[in-house]
Amino acid sequence: MDIEKIVKNIEFHLELVIPKHPFSEVYRYGVLPPGKAFRPQLVAAIFNDYSENKDLSFLDNSHSPVNYLASAVELHHAYTLLHDDLPSMDDDNERRGKASTHIKYNEWKALLAGDGLQTASFALLSKFNGKNLSLMLKFFSWALGPKGLIQGQYLDLSEEMTKGIDQLILTHQYKTARLIQASILLGFWANEKERPKEEFYRISKELFRLGHCVGVVFQLLDDLTELVDNELTQHEIAVNPWLTNNSEKCFEEILTDLEKIESIIHKENLATTKSVLSNYFGKIERLLTNGEDNIVKHSKVDLVPVISLLNRINR
Repeated sequence: MDIEKIVKNIEFHLELVIPKHPFSEVYRYGVLPPGKAFRPQLVAAIFNDYSENKDLSFLDNSHSPVNYLASAVELHHAYTLLHDDLPSMDDDNERRGKASTHIKYNEWKALLAGDGLQTASFALLSKFNGKNLSLMLKFFSWALGPKGLIQGQYLDLSEEMTKGIDQLILTHQYKTARLIQASILLGFWANEKERPKEEFYRISKELFRLGHCVGVVFQLLDDLTELVDNELTQHEIAVNPWLTNNSEKCFEEILTDLEKIESIIHKENLATTKSVLSNYFGKIERLLTNGEDNIVKHSKVDLVPVISLLNRINR
């Protein structure tokens, strides 16, 4: 599957839906280019895996409801990044190889742009006119609101996540996995195929589990790849969970979740989704392989089982 084409299509549709306003320059800067566009890829992939027509032709239709949903997810993701980078939060001056939005413009513009993108994500979601719109809105609000992503931000910024492995995984579950779960479930719920209630709930539950595992693994792998450098910053040494007494439990968690991802992909026959995940995991596998000496030096983690599992999913 041509992942590059999917990402280009996603970027094209994002151009169409970015709020048109005297402020548009700031919105565009914060959204484009969309980086990996991992989450909207998942919306499209899951929709394709459960649809009867699997040719991805819906990507070429600017009014396709799936494209609205994929764009909604990415606008919401962009809002979180704009706010994450602010001095009062993570205080990052660079994002995706360029100056953060508050550095390029200023702090109040970045704050307002984030607010606007958050609202715009719900406006795009509301354009879906299928039977599952109410369910989508309820889940989107729950997953990304006070009991979801926002709670994850709180656990991160308050440093609750540093108090043990359970708090760490809970933070990743809320802050990272909730938006991935929303992406996956929106893709499934966008299908209009009639299914018995039992089957609909069974699949939804499986995909909820898949989103959880992908989100937690996504963050733990990201933390692991931070160790590829020969020398680490004091900040990295202080916060990276692979450098603490949580490393063994991080290792167990990542292996368990990768095995669950592999199992669900096989059970549900998620061919398109597997391509999206394989593209991401393949890049991570190469990073880990190339940086293995430094990672082992810093963390004493045996990377062989992790790399082996990533390789198995990628086949």
